[in-house]
Amino acid sequence: MEIQGLPLCPGCGAGMQVIELRCPRCATTVQGEFRPGLFGLTPAQQLFAERFLTARGNLKELEREYTISYQALRGQLDEVVAALAPPVRGGRDVVLQRLRRGELRADEALRLLERQVPEGESEGR
Repeated sequence: MEIQGLPLCPGCGAGMQVIELRCPRCATTVQGEFRPGLFGLTPAQQLFAERFLTARGNLKELEREYTISYQALRGQLDEVVAALAPPVRGGRDVVLQRLRRGELRADEALRLLERQVPEGESEGR
């Protein structure tokens, strides 16, 4: 997963990945593919997340402050939550079953389907 805010590869210009963490104190090293957290958000999503946290999660306060409709703010929040959610395991059928049972809205199901991990692949954590 490409991480916003990290430098680009000097060789080819692609986004860099975090694959190793190292403790500066004891030199313990952990290798793998790590989820980027907030750095994985687009710049616009990072700005929204910062504004949302500054408002202590109060969308009504953001609505008054920025004169943006509650629904538009809710849509931005849903995008950030979807971007931070781990990839879905279990396949398309599981998502469709949850949609049929009313556990998911159509837009949520679509986001989950877009983030699916094919069977046998790592989640990148």
